[in-house]
Amino acid sequence: MRRIWSIAGRALGMLAGSFTTALWVTLIWVPFGDLSLDGIGVAVGAMMALFGLVAAIASWHGHATVVFFCFVASFFGVGSFALNVDNWFRIFGVLDLLLLAASAMIWYSAKTTAKETGS
Repeated sequence: MRRIWSIAGRALGMLAGSFTTALWVTLIWVPFGDLSLDGIGVAVGAMMALFGLVAAIASWHGHATVVFFCFVASFFGVGSFALNVDNWFRIFGVLDLLLLAASAMIWYSAKTTAKETGS
């Protein structure tokens, strides 16, 4: 059962991190209607894309703590605001919550593995 949690958490983290990165990079280069980034917005978008990339790589390697820190940095930066918006921008908040779920799943599977091996 722990193996299923581990694989599911890693897959969820990789998908959420990859989609986050792809959407932020797309938003930086292609303006969408009334939402276009310039100045500090480009820097924040690049930083959020980097958090997504780091979260995807950390998920691949099963590092729940790194995924959690990427969630915290991304969610309290933009994600919590994005959840209150009534358009497509809400997806960033949802993807951040998926990173939290992936972190919990990876952490749970690692914790049960440590109990089974006696570490």
